[in-house]
Amino acid sequence: MFQHLIVYLFAVSQLVSLTGAEDECPLQLNPQRVVVRYGGSVEVNCNTSVANKGMGWEASEGGMPMTKNQSLITWRVSELTEWDIKPVCYINPNKGAQCQVKLPVTVYKTPDSVSISTVNHTEPMKEGQQYELQCDVHDVAPVQYLTVKWYKGKTLMNETTFTDTDKTPDNKTVTLLIRPDRADDGAQYRCEAELDLGAEGPQPPPTYSSEPLNVEVYYKPQHSSSTETIIKDDKVMLDCTVKANPAPDYTWSSDHLKEKISSSVIKSSALSPGKYTCTTSNSLGRDSKVFILKSTGAQDECPLQLNPQRVVVRYGGSVAVTCNTSVAHKGIGWEASERLVPMTRNQSLITWRVSELTEWDINPYCYINPNKGAQCQIELPVTVYKTPDSVSISTVIHTEPMKEGQQYELQCDVHGVAPVQYLTVKWYKNQTLLNQTTFSDTIETPVNKTVTLLIRPDRADDGAQYRCEAELDLGAEGPQPPPKINSTEPLNVEVYYKPRHSSSTETIIKDDKVMLDCTVKANPAPDYTWSSDHLNLNISSSVIKSSALSPGKYTCNATNTQGSDIKVFIVKSTGTRHTFWTVLIVFLLLVTLIVIILFCFFSSFLMKCCDINTLK
Repeated sequence: MFQHLIVYLFAVSQLVSLTGAEDECPLQLNPQRVVVRYGGSVEVNCNTSVANKGMGWEASEGGMPMTKNQSLITWRVSELTEWDIKPVCYINPNKGAQCQVKLPVTVYKTPDSVSISTVNHTEPMKEGQQYELQCDVHDVAPVQYLTVKWYKGKTLMNETTFTDTDKTPDNKTVTLLIRPDRADDGAQYRCEAELDLGAEGPQPPPTYSSEPLNVEVYYKPQHSSSTETIIKDDKVMLDCTVKANPAPDYTWSSDHLKEKISSSVIKSSALSPGKYTCTTSNSLGRDSKVFILKSTGAQDECPLQLNPQRVVVRYGGSVAVTCNTSVAHKGIGWEASERLVPMTRNQSLITWRVSELTEWDINPYCYINPNKGAQCQIELPVTVYKTPDSVSISTVIHTEPMKEGQQYELQCDVHGVAPVQYLTVKWYKNQTLLNQTTFSDTIETPVNKTVTLLIRPDRADDGAQYRCEAELDLGAEGPQPPPKINSTEPLNVEVYYKPRHSSSTETIIKDDKVMLDCTVKANPAPDYTWSSDHLNLNISSSVIKSSALSPGKYTCNATNTQGSDIKVFIVKSTGTRHTFWTVLIVFLLLVTLIVIILFCFFSSFLMKCCDINTLK
């Protein structure tokens, strides 16, 4: 009786443990995914632990006919030359219908070449102008795993990925827009093609770089400071040397120079105190620097003091500057195109005052006729400024929503600002500073300035706000903080982008609350279509909710005007739930068995006791 009971319990436990597994194909692939170079060899095992009538491999290369009584069968190709191969291992179990498992195969080819060039340009580049670089990647597959990276020196500047699903080799051309400055003269640009095929692919991912592109940039001279004061000694040197490309020419002017000088440096202990102006020029522009040479003794200096020593005043605003001296004199006064102050005697302090300054390029100076020595003067630097009338932002030749990955140009217009040499135009995306532009113009009167910014938006930029800001930084004597005028309205950017799931497959264990959620972000909003051998109806929603779904594969295709993306849901039976019930049932049956055994043992013991008592 006990033997029959044990056999019964074992049979029940085996039956329960197999519940739920009947819906899954009893095959295992090793490896489960293959990445192989075109023309390379590949070998994959397919094995099973169940009895079968036959198993085999279906493949356009290296197929294996069905064989019986096998637990392992190998698909093997010594030289794989098919790009879109889809091998399938199948089995005919003794119980149940034929089933199969597909082997994902990625056949790849590294690029034949990677090259970099400039588009429609062969001359040296000019500072501040825009140029286009081009990277050509030849004969690479599959392109969906390709990333093209741009470097300046060792700095990564940009990278591009691809959504193409072609399996065969393709050529790809990627461009990069640059706006070089003087710091880029001599820089090396290169592009790099990386083929990242995932964990199953070669490690590290194969990377191919172009030859470097050496960039020559032409830029105008620009001194670090516009004036320099030098105390005269026995080794006077006025050094006007400045970097520029092409190499600049130098000219000097001064009341104290009697001959033309074309070198960048003047060396002479015989130079008289005074002002020396150096003008540096090349084909891109010019810049001037003033050297103020002072003597080592106070007797040669002009005995005047200005307070303040520099003036920054809004156009139409008021200004007052005092000029004082501590020496005896024959007369002191102010020369100015607005509100000059006539020479007066017996005064140690005289004030230049304007209640409403309306001259942009005013050059006032205070002068004195000392009792001893010649007349001398001190110039007052005056900066007359005007904040912009308006600052506006717009797109250039574009009104529709932008498309991910394409290039667009934004424009910032600043109207009626002076002086422009103190202006900085800054670009922001939300609160992030993207770029800024300064100006070297020396125009004193109000001007309009237009600045452009090139952007290549992605999906993260959908809904972003761009704005530009005009800042007028007039130095320590100017208003603090520096006046800032923002574009009147921010530019709200709408970006169209295709659907892109975070993963291409998802495995779901079937239970009473099965939900296949294919929802994905895209603009415009995507349409959804589902396909499966287990679906009899057309479904257009992004989610399928049904506890009646059969185990198997369900493919969701999300599509909009920008493209499409597919996600595969693999629904498996609830093997874990049946395992729980298996353990529970076996446990209860074992408890029952133990109770029966104990019952029988005590029954036998009582019977023996009764027999002994009877004998007695």
